[in-house]
Amino acid sequence: MATLGIDVSKKTFDATLIDDTGKEHHRQFKNNEKGFNKLESWLNKHNVTELHVCMEATNIYWEKLADFLYKKGYQVSVVNPSRIKGFAVSQLQRNKNDKLDSKVIATFCATIKPKLWIPPTDEQRKLRAMSRHLDNLKKGKTQHTNRLETCTDPVVQSSLQLMIDTFDKQIIDIEQQIQKLIDQYPDLKEQQELLMSIKGIGATTAIKLMAEMYDLGEYTSAPAAAADAGLTPSQHQSGTSIYRRPKLSKVGKASVRAALYWPAITAMTHNPIIRDLKERLQAKGKNKKVIIGAAMRKLLHIAYGVLKNKTPFDPAYAN
Repeated sequence: MATLGIDVSKKTFDATLIDDTGKEHHRQFKNNEKGFNKLESWLNKHNVTELHVCMEATNIYWEKLADFLYKKGYQVSVVNPSRIKGFAVSQLQRNKNDKLDSKVIATFCATIKPKLWIPPTDEQRKLRAMSRHLDNLKKGKTQHTNRLETCTDPVVQSSLQLMIDTFDKQIIDIEQQIQKLIDQYPDLKEQQELLMSIKGIGATTAIKLMAEMYDLGEYTSAPAAAADAGLTPSQHQSGTSIYRRPKLSKVGKASVRAALYWPAITAMTHNPIIRDLKERLQAKGKNKKVIIGAAMRKLLHIAYGVLKNKTPFDPAYAN
């Protein structure tokens, strides 16, 4: 099977094709519908029939191209950029440009054969868009509230308060629209109910997991899901003289980590499985940050389990 590595930017993308004879071909295209069609023609010119495409999850620039290629029947993988960076280091790559990056991605694809990407449904895309907009509204409200607390000019205070009131109304409206969307689709409603059955996860966290990890139940394992969220421990040890305290890798979905922080703290009190984990780690002398990180990871493991098995959370399962 031929492999295609794509390095995507906002306006263009570089593509390196390694055909089934091992020969390499490179070309740059515009990152728009016209460029996508030219890419397809270029692939046809090289007699490509079966193809595994690989690209990095860079911002949102890759999404339309990935959709196009998926609909054309090609196998598509969307990979964390850190994996590509690590692979490039392993290949002793010293230079960096778009052409070389696309070649590295193609080689990575042929060597590692990463898991295939499953595109979100239309309702999952809509949920993600509204969830991210809700986050921006909340951030905007916080910024204006902080300014209001330090402002002394009456005119500016009045303007800031008006903005805060507008944010409040918009936040309520979007929250209602999100719930209305979820209620319209049985699959989304089931996911929400399953996630909210977990002690520590409320409506806000459930929606964030559904929006940012829409395929959570489709991961090969709970540790794989945790790794994608950057919740796996990163260790640094060499011989007997070099040892650093393990910490979260933080290579993955930052929004998911942020969403799980406070739920994990709540779960350490109210969720028996997380509470037992906390007590075991405390008995071993682990510090607070390590315990919270472990609680976040365990909470995501449980979320993966309830979605994978389509079974509500059972506090007695561990026993």
